[in-house]
Amino acid sequence: MRVSSDELKLPLPSLADYVHFHRTRLGLTREALGQRAFLAARTIQKLERGEQTGLSKPTQESLGRALGLTTPAEFRHLNDLTRLHDPQPWPPDVLRTEVTASERAMLDNLMPTPAAYCNWAWEVIAANDAYQKLFPERVAAGSVMLWVFGPVGRRILVHWEEEVTNLVARMRGISAHFGNPEVGIRVLRALQDDPDFARLWLTRRVGFDRGVEEPQYLYTDSGPVSVSMQLQSFPVGRDFLHLCIAAVRPYSVPTESAG
Repeated sequence: MRVSSDELKLPLPSLADYVHFHRTRLGLTREALGQRAFLAARTIQKLERGEQTGLSKPTQESLGRALGLTTPAEFRHLNDLTRLHDPQPWPPDVLRTEVTASERAMLDNLMPTPAAYCNWAWEVIAANDAYQKLFPERVAAGSVMLWVFGPVGRRILVHWEEEVTNLVARMRGISAHFGNPEVGIRVLRALQDDPDFARLWLTRRVGFDRGVEEPQYLYTDSGPVSVSMQLQSFPVGRDFLHLCIAAVRPYSVPTESAG
């Protein structure tokens, strides 16, 4: 069943919302922003009303600088938002929610290494016993986003606030990149009444892929651990699944570099 955007209390990523948010964050009038971006105030008005979306690359860069954007992710996001009328496809139309017998056997053969199959919607659709012990109830939660904002995720993530801040930023970036796909809208509706999620979503912070140097830190029965995920992507014929294999190491507090 499709989810109507009318059911949402939080704004979907859009150029209109992004421009308005950053303009008001800077305390600028439309005229002042237009002067900074070398655009007419009327153009800024049309952007904020959603009456104009397509922008040339030079105009994107000028507008981005005027809005105070600084990171490559922010400029990439601005570029994605200007082409929402012609988004990249979200493959596939129907996401897999179960694995085959041979794929289940692969998970069992990887024991005692934690491993799981995930689809492109950040849904864990099958996992071996080691993974389920490391990430309790994640398979039952389905979406990783629902799990991290649920009671178990809040309890076992050592740096919960930092983790969810980065995840929400990635959700925003990926949703805009694929033109606000149905699966993203469903997750947004499911989490929109969570005050922590809403707070982070409304910052409009944006990110994309997790860096290979960015592990998760989890509490376990034997103490905190550091977990780095290795993703193996299958070709198109395998329905866009990821095989996620966890490398678990003892937790160590990151040391501050000498100033």
